[in-house]
Amino acid sequence: MMGLMLAVNVQAQTIDDISFEDRGGVGVWRVRFNAAVSLLQTPASGEVTRFTVRFEMLSADDSVLRQTTDETRRLPPQAGLPGTSLLYTAAPGVRVKQLNLEFDSPARLLVRQGTNSRTIELLLRPATAAVPTTAPSPPPSLSTAPDRPELAPDGLLADAATEAKATELMAAAQATRGEAAALLYDELLKLPPNSKTLPAQALIGEAWEQAGRRERAILEYKLYLRLYPQTPAAARVEQRLAALGEIASPTSPVAGGAPTVQSPAPTPARNFTGSLAQYYYGGKARSKSLVNIANGIDQATLSRTTESAIVTSADMTGRWADNDQELRAVVRGSATSNLLSTSHSSNALSALYLDYRRAGGEGLELRVGRQSPISGGLLGLFDGVSATYPVGQGLKVDLMGGVPANILITAPQERLVAAVVEADNLADRWGGNLYLLQQTTQSIANRRSLGGEVRYAGDSFSMNSLLDYDVLFRALNAVSVHTTMQAPGQTSLTFLVDSRRAPSLQLTNALISAGAASLRDLLVARSLEQVRADALATSATAKQFLMSVSRPMAERWQASLDLRYSAVGALPAVGDFAATPATGGQYTLNAQVTGTNLYSERDVNTFNLAAISTPFFHGWQVAYNNLSRLPVEADATIEPSLRLYVQTDKQSIKLLRVGPGLRTTYRASRRVSLLGEFLIEKSKTSGPGNHDDTLSTFFYLGYRYELF
Repeated sequence: MMGLMLAVNVQAQTIDDISFEDRGGVGVWRVRFNAAVSLLQTPASGEVTRFTVRFEMLSADDSVLRQTTDETRRLPPQAGLPGTSLLYTAAPGVRVKQLNLEFDSPARLLVRQGTNSRTIELLLRPATAAVPTTAPSPPPSLSTAPDRPELAPDGLLADAATEAKATELMAAAQATRGEAAALLYDELLKLPPNSKTLPAQALIGEAWEQAGRRERAILEYKLYLRLYPQTPAAARVEQRLAALGEIASPTSPVAGGAPTVQSPAPTPARNFTGSLAQYYYGGKARSKSLVNIANGIDQATLSRTTESAIVTSADMTGRWADNDQELRAVVRGSATSNLLSTSHSSNALSALYLDYRRAGGEGLELRVGRQSPISGGLLGLFDGVSATYPVGQGLKVDLMGGVPANILITAPQERLVAAVVEADNLADRWGGNLYLLQQTTQSIANRRSLGGEVRYAGDSFSMNSLLDYDVLFRALNAVSVHTTMQAPGQTSLTFLVDSRRAPSLQLTNALISAGAASLRDLLVARSLEQVRADALATSATAKQFLMSVSRPMAERWQASLDLRYSAVGALPAVGDFAATPATGGQYTLNAQVTGTNLYSERDVNTFNLAAISTPFFHGWQVAYNNLSRLPVEADATIEPSLRLYVQTDKQSIKLLRVGPGLRTTYRASRRVSLLGEFLIEKSKTSGPGNHDDTLSTFFYLGYRYELF
């Protein structure tokens, strides 16, 4: 398998993995990216069938940032939640990306930053359902029984902080009903064992009954009887199970007379997901120029085909699991057949690995093949082996080794090893990691980094920070702090401060300007200090600052405002490269308003106004995007768009660009979808002595086939 991976090119896809966790009626889809990302907005409250999630790409390999093909994933229905289609829209060179979500049926959605800078979590709950009518003679309520204190036996006292938190959650849960109460009991049950653990385990079943979630209530009641069969309250729990049509089996009598519930032995689970997609991309440009010359005006017209290619992509995952272990096989890749003589064809493999893990995250996790690192930090795509093992409560060790796959310049005999210590849920929702990375070429140290991340995940505040220091260069490679706060009125505030080297510091960067084939050859002609200085001079310092605020304006409207600053430092002349001046500060102010379900059950309307100011030009853009289902065909969607951009530079050269577009999707069957997009861009450049008109067209047509 390793030989196959080394034989193909690398094109890292943006989405690395998507995993699911059932939190008792709330499904959590964790979308893991091949880059550090910052969530820019959260959806408005209420039930949705479609939504667009915007996020900022903080740091990524060039192949990720400039990805040109869209990615689609199908998230199957699980735990009573609707199936979800997820589309990542590629926008080469643009750091603000988006995920388009579509649900098979209305659902309640909350989007939040994940537990680290590489994940975004989609919290999904089914649409509000009516609570079924209770039976004429309901069994006694566990929450109102006069002898409820018997649910709390001695011996479950925890530390004062845990007891205080448990008491707070219990009071809040008992003040409400149904699903809201169940979620509070669920939070309580995640705490270390305490005096409220046992009653919460019984009462959560009753809360799910009130919410109309029969299967979930049965599951919680059975868990109570399995954990606490000797308590006096077990008899009442058994009565509630009987009322739901479940009969406890008395095959294992226990003291106190409460029977135990006998669950069937778990059977191995196997499932496969995957899709195959193929698109034809085409494009043409026609430009007309008028230039003032000494004898009058010279006119030139040029027409050319700018793009003609067939892109095929595959994404497949197989999963085998039993009661205590799981094995996954993942394959993702694409192939591009360029039909222009000026371009070349390529094959790209972004993932090919086997993944083994113990259920519940306990025990060894092992991954072999082409993969992204399990941990965060500045660790890129590689071909090799990674292993994770828990060494204590909330602590685990990750070890990785192999060959770098996403490298800026090819160098012989590349190797990397990394060790990471991960800590989660420490000191009341704090976590993070410490890592050491060693990368060599021809046994010469190429990169040696010490780094770490600190994370905090609270109910209304989260923070991710990164520090990466290169020992060989004795310089910071990256420092970043990203925070998200939930303010009153469902207002979301995001802040980002980020400074990093681009590209990341490593000695092989000196090969870019020197033209040498290997680091060893270069060190024959130059000293190590000279090579280090050249590599440092090839890596610019990129800084960015982001402040974003978003909030619902009404039931169907969401507004956001982003202020963004970025600057790339100057580079001196080195080797074959001329000096590069600094970009200066670039400021962008972006205002966006999104309306959902304005005139139908499934429509999204986005209005955008952006202003940009740099030392070299000023510009602004107005854009509108719409997504709607066709009224005569429920399986077809159209997405018209319109953009107007105006720019003026210091030489008084003006640019006017208008770009209408249309994207359409037709779901021909459960497995087959047909897709297409057509864009027109009309641009006009005028200034002293010249005038240029350009008409460009771009389109693609293709299909996506769900294999399973």
